[in-house]
Amino acid sequence: MWKRKPNPEKKVTAENYVGYTAIEIANNSAFCIMSSYLAIYCSDILKMPGAVISAIMIIAKIWDCVADPIIGSIVQRRQIGKKGKYRPLFRLAGYPLALVMVLMFVKISDNLTFNTFWVALLYVLYGTLYTFISVPYGSLANIMTQRDEERSSLSVCRSIGGGIGIYPTLFFPVLVMTAGVDKNQMNAEYMAIGMAIVGFLMFLCYTGGYNSFTEEPGYERDLNLDSTHQKTSLLGTFKRIIKNKAFVIMCCLTCILLATQMYTNTVTIYIFKDYFQNSALNTIYTLATYLPMIIFIPFSNKLITKFGKKETSLVGLSVATLSTFLLFVLPIGKDDAWLFIVLSILNSLGVGFTSLQTWSFAADIIDHDEWVTGVREEAADFAFFTFMRKIGQAIASLAPWIVSLVGYDSQKVGSGISQSESVLNGMYDIATLIPFVFRFVVLVLMVFYPLNKKTTEKMHKELEERRKSYKV
Repeated sequence: MWKRKPNPEKKVTAENYVGYTAIEIANNSAFCIMSSYLAIYCSDILKMPGAVISAIMIIAKIWDCVADPIIGSIVQRRQIGKKGKYRPLFRLAGYPLALVMVLMFVKISDNLTFNTFWVALLYVLYGTLYTFISVPYGSLANIMTQRDEERSSLSVCRSIGGGIGIYPTLFFPVLVMTAGVDKNQMNAEYMAIGMAIVGFLMFLCYTGGYNSFTEEPGYERDLNLDSTHQKTSLLGTFKRIIKNKAFVIMCCLTCILLATQMYTNTVTIYIFKDYFQNSALNTIYTLATYLPMIIFIPFSNKLITKFGKKETSLVGLSVATLSTFLLFVLPIGKDDAWLFIVLSILNSLGVGFTSLQTWSFAADIIDHDEWVTGVREEAADFAFFTFMRKIGQAIASLAPWIVSLVGYDSQKVGSGISQSESVLNGMYDIATLIPFVFRFVVLVLMVFYPLNKKTTEKMHKELEERRKSYKV
């Protein structure tokens, strides 16, 4: 039995697209700040050792990995109320998330033990609240529409929202990295003020997004023949999707893709601050590396129609792998920041299409799960997709520890004393070699991803025919 029969004629409106974009602006604001500035805030302002910072992040991600499938199951079991099934969570979890983001960057003590506990507690809360938003948000791509072109457009809107959500990483280098003898270090007071502004903007985005769309009922099988809610087995869901090659490969691919992004976000702050000794250039770097993604926005659907998602991604990922290899092997010195930026733009251009279509790929593998098993569980499946992204975040959490391994000394920060030459060279090596390895692995995974253009079209056609026979 099927809960409700969706209206295939209902289209996603302009207001829906705007609301969907607004939520990702808030989500990615939180993501970018955490991945870019938490490590340097903890090391340079709170004076926490790199190993301790990484340990906090990894423990929090281990908790996330345990909690995410559980949260997905909780969300899947939610009853469909007057406000919808997923939509209310954008306020219930979004508002507390905005508050946690502000509190995270307010220094209230000089005690290392207290600060360690405080950061650990808030970081765990951040991850939990973020999942309570990201799971229903990702599931909405399937609930709002069954049209592949509209899903692709929603994925593009999500990427646009993510692009707009980088605004803290654009302005913070010139607004908050203004302390120390060389005016190149983080200013704790300015950071707190900046986060208060970001928290308020997140609140507005979650409110606007909540008010901008309604849920179109999806194809959810009622296994218990109970019209109230779907009963989901966590273990059963895991056993089902682990046998799905497309699902597993795309989960691993996006895991490493996210790990690369977060790792790069963290280490490039140190690179521009210490190696190139010009934090302000990080604003130009961030803007320049996100702009190539915008190039794909007007052409995204056309590329999908003509070549397919996998085929287009393969070309781009090849370019990205080559550019990261050049970043590592070329003799880029401390006066060659612009060469570093140019090659980084090439890398972003190569990975741009795949990044834009991440959530469209997620919708495809959920469709593929239904295609091969006959079972559709958006929230539960998306929770496992999110789970693998959290694994990627855990991998990226090693960045502060890796920086400390090459000898980075936070006690020199703001004193006018530079890191040693060997430390600076080591920082550059770890900032370029690891992303190259990650890019190569992602390229290989995409080669083996089974949903090429022909297979994807066949899948959608057969699912459309199958759904016509579903009972109301």
